[in-house]
Amino acid sequence: MEYYTQQKLSKHIYRIIDITGVCCYLVIGEEKACLIDTCNGIGNIRDYVSTITKLPVFVILTHGHLDHIGGAALYDKIYMNHADLPIFQEHGKMSSRMDNNTTLVPFPIAEKDLTPTYTGKIQNIADGELFDLGKITIKMILVKGHTPGIMCPLIQEERAIIFGDACGVGVMLFDEFSSCVSEYKNSLLKLREFEKDYDCIYRNHGTFSSPKELLSNVIECCELILAGTDDHQPVSIHGFDLFAAKALDKHGRVDGKQGNIMYSLEKVK
Repeated sequence: MEYYTQQKLSKHIYRIIDITGVCCYLVIGEEKACLIDTCNGIGNIRDYVSTITKLPVFVILTHGHLDHIGGAALYDKIYMNHADLPIFQEHGKMSSRMDNNTTLVPFPIAEKDLTPTYTGKIQNIADGELFDLGKITIKMILVKGHTPGIMCPLIQEERAIIFGDACGVGVMLFDEFSSCVSEYKNSLLKLREFEKDYDCIYRNHGTFSSPKELLSNVIECCELILAGTDDHQPVSIHGFDLFAAKALDKHGRVDGKQGNIMYSLEKVK
């Protein structure tokens, strides 16, 4: 069974896609490599990464959701902003991971098919912290919104940034951990200060990449929600009744642009 596939994006960046369709990123420097997120934990992602690079590898988790932390336990050195530790603990429960993956994998799975949840020490990541891989540097940018500690890795020499789930085609703001819309807008305005530093935007779901106008489109969604002038289209996601800021059809936004927010009424402030 092939659990992972890969796409080489540049000399230093690989996209690794798991069998559920979620992806993570491997960034390779001259001295070491960094696996940014670890997908759902089906199969052995460490073995797969070893077919790409023989350098020592450490892990950065952009946030604590289960489809990003799944394979972390296969590594010894894990970094994540500590504001997401409560989410990591909640989403790391094997019952939650089983429920999620059972709906995504096209064959029966058991707990033994999943990498156990990481139980070791997680090193904190500070906003603006730099990771030097050897002539390749990753700058971590805090973008509080989808979760309180979610971060965007900026791969400086490659002029590429991983927005991941922090800013995308359907950012979800609805649960106890996510920000309200106004706080999220402030995070995005801070993220916009780095626009001159990147040319490529990568994500973890769907098409995996977006044009640079994505950020401005999502900021606009925030402004429309706060003004009460968004499309306010009812949507159901993972069993939750939410609203889409911009009207959707089966192809995405009706107007053809990328960038949207799925929110609950409690987050409109």
